[in-house]
Amino acid sequence: MRVRSAVLSSTLTVFAVTLVTGSGIASGSATTRASGRARVEAFHAAQHARLVWRGEHPSPAIPAPPNAARLPAVTVRAVKQISQDTLTATTGIEPDTQVEPDIDVDPYNEAHVVAVVQNGRDPNGGAQTIAYSTSQDGGKTWVTGSLPGVTTSTGGPYNRASDPAVAFGPDGSAYAVSLVFNTNNNSDGVAVSRSPDGGVTWNQPVFAQTDNGGTDDKEWITVDDFASSPHRGRIYIAWDAAGGGGQPIYLRYSDDKGQTWSARITVSPATSSTIGARPVVQPNGDLTMVYEKGANIVAQTSHDGGATFASGVTVAQDKASDPFDERAGSDLPSVAVDPTTGVMYVVWGDTRFRSDGTMDAVLSRSTNGGTTWSAPVRTNQDSTTDGLTHMTPAVAAYGGAVDVAYRTRQKSGSSYSNLVGMRFIRSTDGGLTFGGEIGVGQPADLTWSARAGGKFLGDYMGVVASAHAIHPVWCRSFQPPTTEQYHQTTWSAAVLPS
Repeated sequence: MRVRSAVLSSTLTVFAVTLVTGSGIASGSATTRASGRARVEAFHAAQHARLVWRGEHPSPAIPAPPNAARLPAVTVRAVKQISQDTLTATTGIEPDTQVEPDIDVDPYNEAHVVAVVQNGRDPNGGAQTIAYSTSQDGGKTWVTGSLPGVTTSTGGPYNRASDPAVAFGPDGSAYAVSLVFNTNNNSDGVAVSRSPDGGVTWNQPVFAQTDNGGTDDKEWITVDDFASSPHRGRIYIAWDAAGGGGQPIYLRYSDDKGQTWSARITVSPATSSTIGARPVVQPNGDLTMVYEKGANIVAQTSHDGGATFASGVTVAQDKASDPFDERAGSDLPSVAVDPTTGVMYVVWGDTRFRSDGTMDAVLSRSTNGGTTWSAPVRTNQDSTTDGLTHMTPAVAAYGGAVDVAYRTRQKSGSSYSNLVGMRFIRSTDGGLTFGGEIGVGQPADLTWSARAGGKFLGDYMGVVASAHAIHPVWCRSFQPPTTEQYHQTTWSAAVLPS
């Protein structure tokens, strides 16, 4: 989001792992810099490839429980850096930083995967551009670039963009949404970019929402991909807007591939204080909006394609508490719908089960279209007193399985380690039980992270599931190969159920 105070407290250990790529040896960075930097990065890439070649595989990050034989088995492949900020930083930008990635997969061609991320972070809000990374071979190789026409750095009218998200349509088009604004005149809006070829090339954006008050925040996008829905192909964007005594959730939709948009629809009451709207479409075409409202997570459902919404239903109380020195957005919900079962899942960071002041990644589910929600359950299965916090969780679901990714950070006394792990855990019974946690990739080191109300990897990250793979995407800060203050890039992997 654009500007938000640091969120609360937690902890994180790191479980580093090197993994096998589709070809057997990991490729290097998807983007390189010239001359000396490129040579140094090639050296580090070669070191990583040698580790991969030796066949080191992920192992459980927690002691295996007695029923370990029944835990879901996965193989992690193609762990790699997929994007890096290589632009010349404009005034106010933290160079060589990327934050807040999202990812989606084409539901009709799971080889096509697209991720988007803030590129060149401004510590006062937003970024210099929005970058995209596209794979057409299931995450083995990637191409990357910046979305054209969104910011002034790529020919657009706004000097900052933030909060990118991406979604595929039923025809294979990819849609990226960005919050855009100017720091000099307080104008802002929501930009929607379309790629007609699955993320390889991108059209100029359509500005579906424009304002002069500088109040729009935390937008998101989803597309109705269901053949069983009366609104198949409809694109939905949602955001919140402060001012006028409240911060309501708004919605617009498009039925012509994002060229024109409906009138603005008010989802939550105009006097409410809400943030973090996440729209998801159910197989019957119902649209459910999940967001944070005060101290609660709330869901609202539309049965008429977003024209009207039923009253909000409380999913659970939100008890997030991020580390005091890090902004991790663990209070913002992540939501997914299983396209094969229609079951909806919401995850967030929560302290309710712990006695050490840190967070679990907790999950609630709805099996009746969002009418009622289950009591929260812990997805991570470590001890509730181990001082390990679980931050920025993201959820995906497919075929009755539920996949949760989260960051971890270790707390010792009142201090936190600067190392941030990336972990993944799976449920094969629709979110009732979880097990088989693994660490994915190398740890982040917050010494070189972006800053925005604290050390900052992002208020969210992404994960998406298809029939044969799960793709998490995350940002990783680590020691740069040359003398720099920041070094934070975007990574992804392919997690394959056995």
